[in-house]
Amino acid sequence: MHKTISFKKARTYLVRAVTAAAMFVSLAAVAPAQEAEHKWTANFGVGFTPLVGALDQRLDNGWNITFGGGYRFTEHFSLGGQVMYNGLGVSRGVLNELAVPDGKARVWAITAEPRLDFALRSKVRPYIVGGVGYYRRVVEFTRPTVTASVVFDPFFFDFIPVLLPADLVIGRVIRDGIGGNAGIGFQVPVGRGAKIFTEVRYHYSNGGGIPTRMIPLTVGVRF
Repeated sequence: MHKTISFKKARTYLVRAVTAAAMFVSLAAVAPAQEAEHKWTANFGVGFTPLVGALDQRLDNGWNITFGGGYRFTEHFSLGGQVMYNGLGVSRGVLNELAVPDGKARVWAITAEPRLDFALRSKVRPYIVGGVGYYRRVVEFTRPTVTASVVFDPFFFDFIPVLLPADLVIGRVIRDGIGGNAGIGFQVPVGRGAKIFTEVRYHYSNGGGIPTRMIPLTVGVRF
């Protein structure tokens, strides 16, 4: 089922995301004592990506995966690079309008990101983060097909040709350009220099007639 949210509900999604972040980090009240911070850091996270603005009427909400690294210049300030992938759907209204069976979309972002950490002696440590870089939005329209392949049958110890279902791309729209993001997060030390974090950001990129606007909520681990 294809679902969307209106621009008027963007504030509701943001409030819910911040509330979920606060609830998540509150579960880690048994965090260990302060440890020496690593100068070089790495992180990995996954989460939910709601869309806002005009794009919300064209694409469906999806999911995200993100990873990156950075360097801590001081206790409070670090600078890093981040790669983010968002997997999205295409709304049923757009598919009907173009008379195509199905579609999928994705948004890549590669950004440079400063971060400010606060309350370093606290169990729950808030931070603010932003970023600027390259955004690429790809929308593909597909129809079902089959493709020939070969599978191994361990019972007869033989290779058997088969036909497997697949999606044939019949159209592609690409929009890219410079964009940025800003948001807040919380992180909790869990030992051996690792921290569990959760964050919410607002992303914007004006590539094409309809800009990319989304508010991903991400949960992950930072080393």
